[in-house]
Amino acid sequence: MLLVNQTTFAQKEAAVWYFGNFAGIDFNSGSPVSITNGKLFTNEGCTSISDNNGNILFYTDGSLVYNKQHQVMPNGNGLLGHRSSTQSAIIIPKPKNKFQYYIFTVDEPNPKNTDDTTLNDEDPPNNGLNYSLVDTRLDNGNGDIVISEKNIPLITYNVNDPEEVKYKCSEKITAVQHGDGESFWIVTHFKNNFYAFKISASGVIKNPIKSTTNLVPTGGYITNAIGYLKASPNGKKIAIANSSIKNTNETGPKGEIKRDTGNVVLYDFDSTTGQINNNITLISNINPYGVEFSAKSKKLYITTNNFDAQGVVLGSTLYQFDLKSSNIVNSKKAIINSSYVAGALQLGIDEKIYRSGYPILTDSYDKLSVINNPEADGSNCNYIQDAISLKVPTRVRLGLPPFITSLFLYSFNYEFNCFGDNTLFYFNTNEKVDQVIWDFGDGSTSSDTNAYHIYKNAGVYNVKLTKIINGEQREPLEKKVTIYESPIISAKPIVLAECDSNDEFPEDEKTTFSLSSANYELTLNNNDYEVYFYHSTTEAIADSQNINALPNDYKNTQQDEILIAKVTQPNSNCYSLGSIILHVDKNIELLPSPFYSCTLSEDKANFNINNIKEHIKKELNLPASVVLFLYQNNKDFQLRTNPLNGDFLSTNTTLFIRAENDSKCYGSGKITISTMAVPKIKASETVYICKNNPNLVALGTGIVNLNEANNYSYLWSTKETSPTIETKKTGIYTLTLTNLSGCSSTITYEVLYSSLAKIDNITIDETENSNNVVVTLNDPQKYRYSIQLEGGNILPFQNTPFFQNVPGGIHELIIENLDGCGSVKKEIIIINFPKFFTPNGDGYNDYWNVKGTNTAANSKSVIRIFDRYGKLLKQIFPNSNGWDGTFNGQALPSDDYWYTVVLEDGREIKGHFALKR
Repeated sequence: MLLVNQTTFAQKEAAVWYFGNFAGIDFNSGSPVSITNGKLFTNEGCTSISDNNGNILFYTDGSLVYNKQHQVMPNGNGLLGHRSSTQSAIIIPKPKNKFQYYIFTVDEPNPKNTDDTTLNDEDPPNNGLNYSLVDTRLDNGNGDIVISEKNIPLITYNVNDPEEVKYKCSEKITAVQHGDGESFWIVTHFKNNFYAFKISASGVIKNPIKSTTNLVPTGGYITNAIGYLKASPNGKKIAIANSSIKNTNETGPKGEIKRDTGNVVLYDFDSTTGQINNNITLISNINPYGVEFSAKSKKLYITTNNFDAQGVVLGSTLYQFDLKSSNIVNSKKAIINSSYVAGALQLGIDEKIYRSGYPILTDSYDKLSVINNPEADGSNCNYIQDAISLKVPTRVRLGLPPFITSLFLYSFNYEFNCFGDNTLFYFNTNEKVDQVIWDFGDGSTSSDTNAYHIYKNAGVYNVKLTKIINGEQREPLEKKVTIYESPIISAKPIVLAECDSNDEFPEDEKTTFSLSSANYELTLNNNDYEVYFYHSTTEAIADSQNINALPNDYKNTQQDEILIAKVTQPNSNCYSLGSIILHVDKNIELLPSPFYSCTLSEDKANFNINNIKEHIKKELNLPASVVLFLYQNNKDFQLRTNPLNGDFLSTNTTLFIRAENDSKCYGSGKITISTMAVPKIKASETVYICKNNPNLVALGTGIVNLNEANNYSYLWSTKETSPTIETKKTGIYTLTLTNLSGCSSTITYEVLYSSLAKIDNITIDETENSNNVVVTLNDPQKYRYSIQLEGGNILPFQNTPFFQNVPGGIHELIIENLDGCGSVKKEIIIINFPKFFTPNGDGYNDYWNVKGTNTAANSKSVIRIFDRYGKLLKQIFPNSNGWDGTFNGQALPSDDYWYTVVLEDGREIKGHFALKR
């Protein structure tokens, strides 16, 4: 077993920048060199990250992510930043993981109408703060977004406030190292709060540390959100540029949106707790944009735009503030006034500060400006306008890429952190120091610039570095350093045994092994370790990124081939080397006949795995000592993972068989499992016996075709075995039908009584112009209804016990049982008032009388007829012919006449009719 380590931290992660229109600069030579291979086309937002040797890994504008080949990653589109967001994105390495990085993005308020300063309902929503995880091992080592951790939202607003939900977050984001020396803080701002999210080795902690600040209102937030947010390299200060802090969309005298001013505020930051407080407003009544600290955190620089009364930009000013002054506000110095827009400020790894921007009459530029000595006071800072030329056709606009300055510029690094190693500690060699003091956290110290130390125990140590520069002792830099135990693995080789492949060379002693099946024994059952396999020790040690390891599904090249296993400790670079031996046994090919089971639903059947194994062993006459394993797919078969047990619900498929004898490969093969159809019958049926005439009813009729009846066996709950039975008794009966394959289905019969209708009430509502007949009975849905009219005609049957506008007369209501048990009838009387009559002697409608009153129930009803003036013309009775249209023997003219009917039950009905001649 061999114990080895690898480098843990390095120092050139900020060596390559991409920004603007395809622009970039490279610091690897010691000075910035213009490069032209970038693919960004962005007004503001951009960020990049390199490896510890200064080789670009990937970069982004917050929407698209480009890999080191300058191609969009397969999952690298659709991030929720915006190229016109001030700080659209920033990249943070995942602590204790050399392959993974987080991209944090912030959107911009993006109204459809670019003149608007607030969002309207029809505008697209602001996406706020989100993060995505990049794994540089994906896409053949080019890196890709981990799809399950893409665009994960972080909440920086009140979800119950519609106005806050609309904007969610500002365009500002910065990152600073945590006080523990390993984790990081991501900091952003919205309205009157800072939000600090911790990023640890376990991931992003979504519950932020919240600090209350001065209010930046959402009114006018289209411009209020603009401006940079930066942390100081020593992690003790936060500076924020609020481009404006207006609360309304006030217009100027010409109707234009009136530009308000903003401010720059300085805060104290506690890198251990994440709290932000003690604000100092450095400058106000300006329109700031960029902010940046000097490398030693002594100076703060800001850029601010200058506008005329109509909101037209006139140029910009670069200011310096001395953070060591007893009165920081009064230490303000104007370094330069220019006819350029303000632009971003960004600290480089050479400790100079670079400035973007362009002349006010353009929208891009081919030069960067630089502050050569940021620690110096006033003009001694040596600001040079247009110091760096960008190669054609690249151009800078407003934004420059932000980085974690506290990590890249003022931290220290270490290598060889496995227990037993001589651990190396070192720091940024660009700094000129008089003396250093290392405190290794275990009582030992060193004054060597590059110090080595051997720890007596594994564990976590609080290491401090104190620098003395120009006779001044600086504050100690602290970092928690973990000394890892090297993985404890098997001291002897692990033998993997497989059967020879059933291919065209079945006895060549070659087959495919699932290498990870050795992990359990190799790691002594430690699932936390990561294992990689190689042909040789040399290959294993040389592959520092573990990206050239052998594939898991590996076909051996010879009998008893030896492979090297590299077992790594998670979140470290410590590993141990072991070995495995690939042994191939002669294979017995197992080809049993298919196994069948009856379907349950959707062509699926329940297959009992133990029954399948017994079927195989019995048919192939396998020894009792042979143990069978069944797998659903070839991958599980190769890995020997997820063997099937118990019951297995499946359609027709093929299972993979592995047979072992004394834990060694005995044979392999496949078995087809097939479903068999069950008899297709309905699950239940209700049958009725007429209570008024209880004859025998037949059960089981129509279940199968008569010509197929002999293809089934029958078993009733009454123990009878005939296809059908008869009964007069109510109750539950079941029939189980079994086909020739042995598959069964069961139907349940419920036998119930069915009765004739029992009428509870018949309600007849009559008016001059209409009538309603409503029948009330015990179960109206079990019957159908009709009326046989007085003349013998029968109305069509209907399903509801409700009739309208039935002709007058003596009729018969018919209620018929739907189960064929007969019907009941009931006489009903409908009173009808004719609308007119024609007394012309032709034998039709010569008399007017009320129909339906000439029954015994209404024989004494009184009918009176009046003219339009209320004069009584005639009194008639139900059993008379009616009125002939005369008064005192004189025929009355065509006209409307009125009637009053007083029925025997006391009801009185009034109306009118027409006499037509």
